[in-house]
Amino acid sequence: MTFSIVARDERTGAFGACGYTDISSYGAIVPHVSLHGAAATQAYANVDNGIEVMQLLHTGQSAREAGEAVLAGDGRREMRQLLVTGEGDQNFAWTGDQCIPWHGHRLERDHAVGANSIKSAAVINAISESFSASAEVEFTLRLIQAIQAGEHAGGHVDNVEVTDDTTGAIATRSTSEVFGGVMSAAVMVAAPEPEMWHNLRVDAHPSAIDELVETYNKARHSAKLVATFYKGSIRIKPYYWRMVGESEK
Repeated sequence: MTFSIVARDERTGAFGACGYTDISSYGAIVPHVSLHGAAATQAYANVDNGIEVMQLLHTGQSAREAGEAVLAGDGRREMRQLLVTGEGDQNFAWTGDQCIPWHGHRLERDHAVGANSIKSAAVINAISESFSASAEVEFTLRLIQAIQAGEHAGGHVDNVEVTDDTTGAIATRSTSEVFGGVMSAAVMVAAPEPEMWHNLRVDAHPSAIDELVETYNKARHSAKLVATFYKGSIRIKPYYWRMVGESEK
């Protein structure tokens, strides 16, 4: 019940991921970015898949090599959806057969888009076409606006089938009833010149992607005021994926 984009900014060398889902805390689960690439792990999401992809990109593997290697070790890969972009012109996407329909993905030269439990392919096409048509827009906002275009093109399904654990009966219920009526959205960017607005989240809001646009605008404005007040002395190092281990302490 999620749609995402992972992309490269050819002007700055940044990598980013952005998306929208009808459960809370998209930003805690789906997106992973570094200066070597970006990934989104969704559908029946496995956060470890995203972390492992980033590790492999860090060692110099391509997006396809990293994605295929991680999925080869995942016994539930038919339930997963994985998007990866890395250095060079290669992207990777996987959509398992057991993801909730409509599901699918689209690969372009500088980005990959994937979605599950959406109304139609028009959603991923709108995301991709918005991103491709907006190269002049600041990269973070460009990612957000692409996802916003997907929502405007139809977005998520309104109902989902639920199986009763006791009887095995299948019933159709509204997604708002099943998941509480909250949405979430996030954008993460890893850039050679990091900014305060490169890591933004809206974790529980009835229109989270529109709220993310507002958050972005306010964050940009705040960043300008902060830079003026502190005379440029603050150096931003936003959180994004990094290796953790003995060698990094």
